[in-house]
Amino acid sequence: MTSNTKHVLFRALILLWGGLWLSPVSDGFIQMVEKGTEQMPAKEAGAQTQEEAVVEPGTADESWMGIYINGLKVGYSRTYETKVLREGKELVRFFSESRIRMSRLGGDPIELTTVQESWLDEDQRPLETMIRTKMSETETVITARVTTDTVVFSMGNKVVKELPVRERFYIDVPLDDILAEEGLKAGASYTFKLLDPVAYALSECRFFIRGEEDILILGEKKKLWHVSTEVDSLIPMVLEEWMDGEGVVYKTVTNAGFLTTVALRMDREKALEASTDNFDIAFSSLIPSNVILPDPQQIRRMQFKLSGPDMGRLLDLPWDGGRQRMVEEGPDYIIVETTARIFREDESPQLPLPEHKEHAALAATVFCQSDDTDIRSQAQEIVGEERNAWRAAKRIAEWISREMTPNYDVGFASAREIMQNREGDCSEHSVLFVALCRAVGIPARAAVGLMYGDGIFAYHMWPEVFVGEWVSLDPKWLARDPATQEYFTDASHIKFGHSNLDADIFQEMATAISEIIGKLKLEVLDPPPSYPPPPPLLSS
Repeated sequence: MTSNTKHVLFRALILLWGGLWLSPVSDGFIQMVEKGTEQMPAKEAGAQTQEEAVVEPGTADESWMGIYINGLKVGYSRTYETKVLREGKELVRFFSESRIRMSRLGGDPIELTTVQESWLDEDQRPLETMIRTKMSETETVITARVTTDTVVFSMGNKVVKELPVRERFYIDVPLDDILAEEGLKAGASYTFKLLDPVAYALSECRFFIRGEEDILILGEKKKLWHVSTEVDSLIPMVLEEWMDGEGVVYKTVTNAGFLTTVALRMDREKALEASTDNFDIAFSSLIPSNVILPDPQQIRRMQFKLSGPDMGRLLDLPWDGGRQRMVEEGPDYIIVETTARIFREDESPQLPLPEHKEHAALAATVFCQSDDTDIRSQAQEIVGEERNAWRAAKRIAEWISREMTPNYDVGFASAREIMQNREGDCSEHSVLFVALCRAVGIPARAAVGLMYGDGIFAYHMWPEVFVGEWVSLDPKWLARDPATQEYFTDASHIKFGHSNLDADIFQEMATAISEIIGKLKLEVLDPPPSYPPPPPLLSS
């Protein structure tokens, strides 16, 4: 396959994941992209591995694309192919890199960098694929290595899954084979398996050749082949591409979850050209409320009518813990009731907790380093001699609320990085809280969903702790019950899913909100009489 289309499918999936995380450009842009691969310190992007030697440089054939969202230029991608020697064998190495900037809630743009490298043998069979993603100081590395009969998936240095191999698979659409065997023929279709490192799977892919079309690319009219690709990955993806008869792609429209991106082929200078465009992903996902809630943190019970996404997804919302239940199922909607759980200290078990299935939520992970020396030391200092698990969790929540500085300009950061910088938004508050809890033996995880604030419902992340049952404890929005003086999480929080912040985080985030965000319609029901309606929109 021609090099400019390699890896585009899973770059789209990584971009969607970044969008999911960020939903809860000037001279700096051109300076950033001109530094190129220097932005990836863990291993220089494009560097040879395992004593690799370049046989035939491929950078002269680099393909550059400008990336757009909602008509705004947000970044670029580049790809190239080269031949290398590894352990005396000549291999084909594909390299791709994308850099995208998005902001949230009016803050400074956050950079999402993805580098993917794949190595194939002389028969174009995949041997290894590595994806490195970075949104802050923390880099995430996912690797898929192919042996004789197994694909071994790893995150960081940890093996996540070993998948038996019984069929031929590819790293992308095998366009070279299609062109060599029969060329592009209108109406033709193909089905095959793709190596999908993000899903730790071989995902089914369907490729359709629609026919030739006249299309305008950057003001120039071209006659190109229109092809479509459908991939059954974590989130179903559909790509519409326009290419010439040799497989050179000039335009790609990618639909994945709530994000649609457009990539246009252009020269290097134009791809790197500075842009003043700024796409705010958070504003694009906010849901206006039909009522104004004057004191949402004191709300103990609410009912919502939810519609828009597929009914199967709505019915699959978590109904665990008694905090959230479905009270009515309609033909295309559900009515959900949420209740603020007032958990009392005398209900809590003592530390250390007895062995329980929820101890899986105690593990240190690549994102949540609860075994880090500084994190363990800080957690012990916060908790002291306290052995009541709920009181200990509340002490950690108070410390997070006091010590963390809100900052919407921070991308996804690990617990170790957050511990050092002590700033971020709801995701950073949650990740550090979970790590500190686990460090003292309290199982904890991160919930994802919506919460109310200032006339809107926004996507949000907050922690849950296991103290005999799972209880929400949101350190960014601590509310106290006047009668018991206990902390609680208000009923405007609607939960869509949760994550243990481990190697399954991509799957968990995708399952939780990718099929909901951008589609959900929400109506607050049974508001108390004191809730005024929202102000009318001003007419122009």
